[in-house]
Amino acid sequence: MYFVLFIFIVIVLMWFFQLVALPVTYQNMKIRDIKRVGKLISTQIAEENYKELFDKAAYDNNMCIKITDYFGNDFYSIDILAGSGAISPKNDATMQTYRDLIMSSENGIIQVVVKNERFNTTTLLYGRLIGTKEDPIGFLFLNTSLDPLNSTISILQRHLFIITIVLLILGLILSFFMAKHISRPIDKITKSAKSLAEGDYNVHFDGTGYYESEKLASALNFASTEISKVDNLRRDLMANISHDLRTPLTMVKAYAEMIRDLSGDNPQKREEHLNIIIDESDRLSALVNDILDLSKIESGNSALNITEFEIGEKLDEILQRYTLFKEQKGYTFTLIKDEPVTVKADEIKIEQVLYNLINNAINYSGDSREITIRQINSKKSVRIEISDKGDGISPDLLPLIFDRYYRAEKSGRDIIGTGLGLSIVKSILKKHSFPFGVQSELGKGSTFWFEIVL
Repeated sequence: MYFVLFIFIVIVLMWFFQLVALPVTYQNMKIRDIKRVGKLISTQIAEENYKELFDKAAYDNNMCIKITDYFGNDFYSIDILAGSGAISPKNDATMQTYRDLIMSSENGIIQVVVKNERFNTTTLLYGRLIGTKEDPIGFLFLNTSLDPLNSTISILQRHLFIITIVLLILGLILSFFMAKHISRPIDKITKSAKSLAEGDYNVHFDGTGYYESEKLASALNFASTEISKVDNLRRDLMANISHDLRTPLTMVKAYAEMIRDLSGDNPQKREEHLNIIIDESDRLSALVNDILDLSKIESGNSALNITEFEIGEKLDEILQRYTLFKEQKGYTFTLIKDEPVTVKADEIKIEQVLYNLINNAINYSGDSREITIRQINSKKSVRIEISDKGDGISPDLLPLIFDRYYRAEKSGRDIIGTGLGLSIVKSILKKHSFPFGVQSELGKGSTFWFEIVL
């Protein structure tokens, strides 16, 4: 429809310029020509071959030329208009009127539109004085038609009519095939999109044909792949959370039944069983809290409370809380600090990041049980590194390690946390716009790092 409309507008413009603009354009062109020829002749009148020059100018520009002396006697005359022009007839009174107009004009030049009632034509008369008003020599008259030749216009209109018919037919055919060709990749993409909406994540979008449709298809293929990943990860999340919830709930129920049936009258056993119930309840509470914290951060409902604090002091404070691990479980914590530096961030959330990274290092430190924390200052940031000497992470798993749905294989010892710690780290650091990452080598351990931008 747009293509046909475009052709229609082109045809309308063609007819407009043919019927309306052509006469106006023709008149403006003839006015320019007659002024140009008038100036040319006035400079060539003293040439020896003036007659040949004037004849050529008359034929080239389709105009009559008359040159007289001051009293009206002809010096040179040529009639291209065959008697239909304003200076063609032998009318001394009319010519005298033109001469009087020239003498009375300011610059000795007149330009008059003359209507010939007999031939129903319009001509342009151009006259100028040769010499000066104080010493007049003669007069130059030029006369040309302002009406386009009717035969030429008739031929042009016939050709334009044929062109109009051809353009309309070609436009309809071409627009039909163009519409089919353009809509074909869009139809394919639409069908694939319906399949994607119905849950077929393996659908392929084909936009071959146009650059824009190919870009759209490429973007949709990427979106389909990502949606497929999210769907798989969502299922993994539900399975993992269900497992994490089911285990403590089962234990809570089992020990509650044991208290009811067996150890209710035995204070020592009852105390032991109740402690297990409390521990499992704490584990459930921690899991629920981690899920809620992660949801708040990723939804944007958890605003940052930016304050200033000294990062080295914060590291000292956190490591003091791991004294029990050093004394009872044999862990070694090494803190390597740089010069004291004050940073701007949400202190509570950065503290949460540090806790989660240290807990992760404890969980995967292996038999060495050695944890190293480094503070590295630079002009633009403070880099914090938490390293362990565990089994490390294979290169193909590194891109997944911060994913909220990813679950790595645990070590054989008791695990600290709920398994969502690295997801929380990722969300907090992204909200701060702080860079972060992990470096790992199988058999040599891992180093998790982040940078607080100054």
